[in-house]
Amino acid sequence: MTQSEESSQPAIKELIKAKSLEFAAQLPYADVAQEKATVFAQWYLNKDYFTMGTVSGLACCLSHPLDLVKVRFQLQGELRPPGKYTVKYQTVPQSLAAIVRDSGVRGLYKGFPPAFIYQFLMNTVRMFVFEKCNKWGLTSDLDEEPVLWRYAAACALSGSAGAVVASTAYLAKIQTQSQASEKLAVGWQHNHVKARWVVWNAFRGHRGYLGSGFQGGTSAVMRVSVASTVQLLSFTTIQHGIYALGVHDAILNSCISGVISAMPVVLISNPLDVICTRMYNQELGAYYKSNRECAEKLFQREGLQGFYKGAVANYCRTVPHMVVSLLLWDHLRKRSFDFSQINQLLSNELREEEQFKKGHKEILSKFES
Repeated sequence: MTQSEESSQPAIKELIKAKSLEFAAQLPYADVAQEKATVFAQWYLNKDYFTMGTVSGLACCLSHPLDLVKVRFQLQGELRPPGKYTVKYQTVPQSLAAIVRDSGVRGLYKGFPPAFIYQFLMNTVRMFVFEKCNKWGLTSDLDEEPVLWRYAAACALSGSAGAVVASTAYLAKIQTQSQASEKLAVGWQHNHVKARWVVWNAFRGHRGYLGSGFQGGTSAVMRVSVASTVQLLSFTTIQHGIYALGVHDAILNSCISGVISAMPVVLISNPLDVICTRMYNQELGAYYKSNRECAEKLFQREGLQGFYKGAVANYCRTVPHMVVSLLLWDHLRKRSFDFSQINQLLSNELREEEQFKKGHKEILSKFES
């Protein structure tokens, strides 16, 4: 090798190194932050219990005004015989209009933050427990064939667990929804300034969590467990019947089944819903000491029709909530599949990037040696 060639060798190495780095900079590297966010979104949506909780919370955006009217109906004329009190809420449309005139559109969403938290917590825990029961084989026999009564028991158990965990949020929801101006006030008026102070005020004034945050918790357990079981049995039966009639589109079938199955759910669970609302809204122990006492006083003073106060509003609220939940569930599940594909593409791209870097280092090491 001549002297000129030897002197030019370092310059060639530097040129090759610069060109290699320039080529590496032009590669379509995946953005790390975007990759991490995509992986998290895929993980989140692949967890059915998180998806169900999110869907139920989002469905509140549509159903909350009707839920507010339902609570007002259930508290109207509390422990007073029919005809012995002023009827402030007559029909669902009239009630919605009265609230808007009194408090504006914002008044229809009174208690929305705790309602969203309640739906998220309750449905997340409910789906989580049900998934575990299904995974551990508690819903099937020894031959792994599904058993209806086992599914019903799993629904009741999961619903009870969700009601216990979300009890504090439900307390804040009910007591905030019941608050109204004197013209529209029904039931016990707590006059909480902010929804977030409901639990603290109750906790400070009574017997800790079990005496305040879990106020009415046993009635919530009964309501959610019964409603979950009836909803499963009725929805599944109606869904199979509609499929047999020729409605094979999954979304349309589910929506029709939801509309019809809401009828037996409201018919059976509304009495428990009224008791639950009364137990949560009262000042602790002011009217009722137990669920049994509440049911007895309700029947003696308001009659059988007292158990079905707010039933129409309950149905009007249940149908859109269920239908919107099904549509959002289907959409998020599809998004979960899309995120899986995106994550796979990003993973392949990062793998190719790592391979290039490894090969690039090997080339540089050869030149430097």
